[in-house]
Amino acid sequence: MNNFKYSLFFFLITSIAYSQKYYDFNDLNYFIDFSNRRANIKFQDFSIKGSIEEIISFYGNRYTVIRGDSIHWLLQQSEKRNKYLSYLILKGEYKEVQKLAKWEYSNKRLEVLASDRIYSGYFKDYFNFVDESEYVKLRNDRLIGDYLYDENLLGEYKIKVLRGNGVNYFNLNIKGTIELNRRGIVIETNLPTLTKFTGTYDSELNSNIEYIRKGIIVGRIDYKEKALFSLNLDLEKKIVILNTLEIDLDKEGLEFNKRETTTFKIED
Repeated sequence: MNNFKYSLFFFLITSIAYSQKYYDFNDLNYFIDFSNRRANIKFQDFSIKGSIEEIISFYGNRYTVIRGDSIHWLLQQSEKRNKYLSYLILKGEYKEVQKLAKWEYSNKRLEVLASDRIYSGYFKDYFNFVDESEYVKLRNDRLIGDYLYDENLLGEYKIKVLRGNGVNYFNLNIKGTIELNRRGIVIETNLPTLTKFTGTYDSELNSNIEYIRKGIIVGRIDYKEKALFSLNLDLEKKIVILNTLEIDLDKEGLEFNKRETTTFKIED
């Protein structure tokens, strides 16, 4: 009996450990599942559901190949299965796509519908997938966007900067926008110290749903380490307050807290 329990426990642990399902960072409804060899992904106006296989080319490159009806996807893996270096969306016979992956050459015509090799620079933020643990965290973070949506708080607001870092800007015409989307906030102004600010919601920092519904959100600043923000969006008073907290190092290498507050007025 004990051996059975041990075997069952070992089976469950190894099943979890070797789960190879990855979710699209941009839209968690889409995935590549290596465990069951299935994929359901979307890019721009293209989407595909089908079986997958991995092919190592003659030159040592590894490809994830997704089989559709007549349109197939060829994704070149990086060092990790869930990060991709290149993509091709092809129309033609599947066996020719397999040959293309194997030899990186095909003597038969395949119609290229989309590829980063054609539209360079278009690929940067796509085909990045997260594992199960990251998926759970991102899903919880993005629930905040759902709460904001339910309260009609998502959207872009025209703003005027009233005060920042202890300096009054009442008499200056410093304009900008604040956008609240499902993943985070984006602030753009013509204030030199705040040309563009981006932050991502963090579920661990937003334990009180009622605060979120009132437009009080906390998250992490995207482009800085150990940096947080809180945003208070008051539509009744037409005031937005942004607080930031950053842990920085002084000349002696000691940590100190750097706090800043910026106040905006929402304009019609």
